[in-house]
Amino acid sequence: MGTRGEHRSGRRTLEELFCRGVAYAERFPALPTTLARVAQGCAKELEASTAMRVDFGFDGIQSARAGELVSGGSGVRLWGELFAATWGTHLLVSLDHDFIFAYVDLAFGGDGSLPPYVEARPMSRIEMRLAQSFLARFVRQLEMGFKNSAATPFNLVGELGKADPEKLGGANAPVAIASYRLKAGLGGGELQLAIPEAVLTALKPAFARRPQKKPGSADRDWSQQIHAEITRTPLALRAVLEEGIWSLKDVAALRVGQVIPLNATTHTPVRLDCNGEPMLWCQIDTSGERYKLRVDTFVDREQELMNDILAG
Repeated sequence: MGTRGEHRSGRRTLEELFCRGVAYAERFPALPTTLARVAQGCAKELEASTAMRVDFGFDGIQSARAGELVSGGSGVRLWGELFAATWGTHLLVSLDHDFIFAYVDLAFGGDGSLPPYVEARPMSRIEMRLAQSFLARFVRQLEMGFKNSAATPFNLVGELGKADPEKLGGANAPVAIASYRLKAGLGGGELQLAIPEAVLTALKPAFARRPQKKPGSADRDWSQQIHAEITRTPLALRAVLEEGIWSLKDVAALRVGQVIPLNATTHTPVRLDCNGEPMLWCQIDTSGERYKLRVDTFVDREQELMNDILAG
């Protein structure tokens, strides 16, 4: 049994793992696809409105605390507040100044040949309006992107300005941060969308389904041939009764005929590996003079990972 301190340390390690965004694709498989669909919709709208070479892409999703999101980061940002009515929650969206300057050049018919504007100054009233007009485009694409998974209207609340972490549940509330990047000519910048993780957890059934791929027109004979070949592929199975950590000195001291004591018993679960990957938990049994394995259950890799983390 581990100590209470070890379990706290394990929980901290697990939190750090999730804060790096490693587990988002596993926890919410459909979420990155949905957010990428929003970017594709915005990119098509922008390409149709300008002759400039423009791209708007989804850069990924990570986790942070609401307070860190608002106070951290480099450069100056404008923040907007969105309200998702069906979800019953607020979201925050931010545009850095480079993003706004690039969009202004695009909106006024620039050809993208001018170097990025880098002067540090407050946004003008026109620039603020153009930033707000882009957010209106973004909000429309958000609604279309989430339509098939967790439909909700998104409303832009008030004017652009500073962020309030209380809208996301307080400074210590964990939030998912979706990052987007605009490239317009030689300029470009970043947009970030912050969603409270509590909301994603509540909507997990909607995002837990992996996106279905459209079936193609496969050749039936060719598919059967591939299936037949794959099912004949040899795989190496290895039953692991017990594992231990030895020093190089202990291994070097092994001799022919030496007896190595095991802590395992006939009731100890046996792990069955397939080509080096843990696959099944089994029980050892006998059949006449032979040993056999009785399959109990599949290995739960997520649970095994959490057990390893909590064990220190």
